[in-house]
Amino acid sequence: MSGRLEQIESMLAERWGHALLADSPEMVYAVNEILVRFGRTGDTLSVLWRKLDSMLFNAVYTATHRTMIVVLDDGRRMRVTGEQIRDLSDRLLALSYARMNVSPSLQDALYDFSRDGSFAAMRELARRFPLDEMERACIEQVLEENNQTA
Repeated sequence: MSGRLEQIESMLAERWGHALLADSPEMVYAVNEILVRFGRTGDTLSVLWRKLDSMLFNAVYTATHRTMIVVLDDGRRMRVTGEQIRDLSDRLLALSYARMNVSPSLQDALYDFSRDGSFAAMRELARRFPLDEMERACIEQVLEENNQTA
């Protein structure tokens, strides 16, 4: 399995357990298919985020027989919420641009995406791009207020 596929599988398993992945083995590949579209199509990050969010919801809905309840690796049961799907979609989509070279076009795409509510885009901007002091402070404050610093 490629490095990105392993990262995707790890992120999904960490959040929702290996049992879900066993019940929906195509999920990792479906996520990867969406991630590789960034930079290869005219789709914006926001469009890809919506596609990823929708695909994950449908995969969990189907694999859990409409209950949205997953069994975590420690045996606990958890109901997957829309907010959790949205957050994981955002974090997974970051795999598409996290290794790209710093460039004005990537920075513009991340600014646009952060305005749509992407905390991962905000983290990437603060981590890798030159920002003025006020801009950086604003992004860091938004991340902190939303418990999105990690």
